[in-house]
Amino acid sequence: MGSTYYQWSKQMIGVVRHFKVNFKTKQYWMTADQFNHWVEQYDQAAIETAHPFHSTIMWDVCWSSDLLRATNTAELIYDGVAEPTELLREIGVKAVLLIKLKLPIHIWMMLGRIAWFCSHSSQSETKQQTIQRANQIIDMVEQNYAGANVLLVSHGAFMKVLFKELKRRGYKGKIVMTPKNGELYLFK
Repeated sequence: MGSTYYQWSKQMIGVVRHFKVNFKTKQYWMTADQFNHWVEQYDQAAIETAHPFHSTIMWDVCWSSDLLRATNTAELIYDGVAEPTELLREIGVKAVLLIKLKLPIHIWMMLGRIAWFCSHSSQSETKQQTIQRANQIIDMVEQNYAGANVLLVSHGAFMKVLFKELKRRGYKGKIVMTPKNGELYLFK
């Protein structure tokens, strides 16, 4: 179909998960405090820049999460200046219980996501607040950039919520349960 197809289409929203983060930990078992510290370090880590990214679409505007891994990705894949916004931030995750017991990192992550899903007070944001954020960014796209091709650079867990809200509003596109780093997902 080539890029000519996209020039006359009504509106295209492209969503990209940031490139892989260059942050490894040798500590698999962690206390609650150690897990929370690991999350803070991950949020400050640099990305791997050797990712291939291909798009024939001419993007009119790009918004990215204001977290470093997303802004750095946007700089690499968008020709203009991307606008950072906290609306596209990852869903925060914290240890559910502040205990000294060591648990595997993936268990802490799973417990944090379950707590978010249940709107537990241990998490900085409820599921409903995340849905509202997703709808705010869609509203901004529709109100300010009707008919334009808009590129959004975000994060895996938030993208799942964003995809569902785009579908709910009638956009056509592929919903994936685990968005890949550096992969472009299109919605029309």
